[in-house]
Amino acid sequence: MENAWTIAVWGIIFFAAFGLICGIGLAFIARRFAVKVDPKIEAVRACLPGANCGACGFAGCESYAEAVVTDPKVPPNKCAPGKQAVAEKVAALTGKAAGATTPLISVLRCSRNEGGVKRKHAYVGFDTCQAASLAFGGPYECNFACVGYGDCEAACPFHAIRMVDNMPVIDPEECTGCGVCVNTCPKQVLQLIPKNAICYVPCSTKDSGKAVTNVCKAGCIHCLACTRKAKDAVSLVNDRIEIDHEKLDEASAQAAVMACNRQFIFRFRDPARQAEAVRAIKAEQAAKKAQAAAKKAAEESGEQAST
Repeated sequence: MENAWTIAVWGIIFFAAFGLICGIGLAFIARRFAVKVDPKIEAVRACLPGANCGACGFAGCESYAEAVVTDPKVPPNKCAPGKQAVAEKVAALTGKAAGATTPLISVLRCSRNEGGVKRKHAYVGFDTCQAASLAFGGPYECNFACVGYGDCEAACPFHAIRMVDNMPVIDPEECTGCGVCVNTCPKQVLQLIPKNAICYVPCSTKDSGKAVTNVCKAGCIHCLACTRKAKDAVSLVNDRIEIDHEKLDEASAQAAVMACNRQFIFRFRDPARQAEAVRAIKAEQAAKKAQAAAKKAAEESGEQAST
């Protein structure tokens, strides 16, 4: 019995001593090989949102903090979620000029539900947009339509997207314009635009004419009416209508919206303003029809009188 107690005591002493020696050794190694961190980097990192969204072009907040402190070419206003407030804090810490930031928001460039786009096949597989889009270009007849499985909702670090009727709905108050959803979408139906943008085009198709009208009642047919009304601001880029929001002024925007005759696919971002424009367009169309009918009736009566 005494031998057992002796063995136990010596075992405890041995392991305690061994642990102490190992602890001292690890402490020495940690001190000897410690990586010195610039306190500025820590300060910058502390004022960043910590979303690690990658909108700045770096792997995460830590990488951006290190780059903006050590590289004079990296500006302090690259944090989209942080906006101007964070840009000014980073500028103060790094001694750089903050510069102006343009708040961005993600918008959906697809009107699949409004256009009545039908499914071309029943997809069976992983419930992700990435997987579904690999099967014959996606489950819908429009190959440029939103797939609808919510990869963007799952990827959004700020929970600004929710799926309604298999389409993403973006909360403008929660969206920071980080661009994670844009990079996640396999169909590129999400796009970042300035929050103060006047107009947008809720369609991403690269098809034209009948290829669009055969599958979607609300798709852009590339008639280019909008580009003629806003020549410097609206153009066809890589077979898709794109807007230069810095160049699009009120007059050009109004003209382009009024010129669009395809379910008003070139539209105002403000719903109330868009509804007013729709009423004006419909009234104008009705007036033209009435005028044409009156002209035709007058011509017919003139022909009858002459006979």
